[in-house]
Amino acid sequence: MKIGIIGALDCEVAQFCLDFKASETKVKGIYQGEYNGHTVYISLVGVGKVNAAANAQRLIDLFGVECVINSGVAGCTTKKLGICDVAISDKLTYHDFYPIDCLEKYSPYTSEFKADEKLVKLCENACKKLSENEENFKYAVGMIVTGDQFIEDSNVVKRLGEKYNSLCTEMEGAAVAHVCTLNEVPFVVIRAMSDNADEKADMSFQEMASVAAKHACFVAKDMIENL
Repeated sequence: MKIGIIGALDCEVAQFCLDFKASETKVKGIYQGEYNGHTVYISLVGVGKVNAAANAQRLIDLFGVECVINSGVAGCTTKKLGICDVAISDKLTYHDFYPIDCLEKYSPYTSEFKADEKLVKLCENACKKLSENEENFKYAVGMIVTGDQFIEDSNVVKRLGEKYNSLCTEMEGAAVAHVCTLNEVPFVVIRAMSDNADEKADMSFQEMASVAAKHACFVAKDMIENL
């Protein structure tokens, strides 16, 4: 099976390249490796929705990936999770698209992008294993919200959590989900909490992103082992 993995930051992609013994393809920023009988294409996309969408489409068009995993870190918007815990998407939406009902009226005729149920279940199983190995580790399945904003305001965090009942906020997931939905490619988004998206987010992010990324990587690897 051909599997696409998308990460925005070096710390989100480096561990995958190492574990899958991946080398760069002819397409800059996309690496190819092998794992458990699958061919894995890892894309370092940069930050934001346009970068994420463009690279998701490249993986589909140029490499024919059959499913997409968007793995990385995010700012927490729920009390269910703490730093380095993991959020698994069952659906995603944009928090900075207005009016959002334009997506309902026109293509893709939905403003919420639903993750593949089989991939979500594989994520859950992986997180259960992680929770057995690491004390106090938690995970949750739910809504992830995306926008072209690095959130560092506790009032915004509260608003996003209440309005969308979201687990976390980040900058790529819904764009990846949007492209996969248009192309009918199964997807799931995994996010490890690197910060609380509050006024201390920048300091917290720098300190915790590496650990959080390792958790997200563990989950993605376990998924691939069980596909």
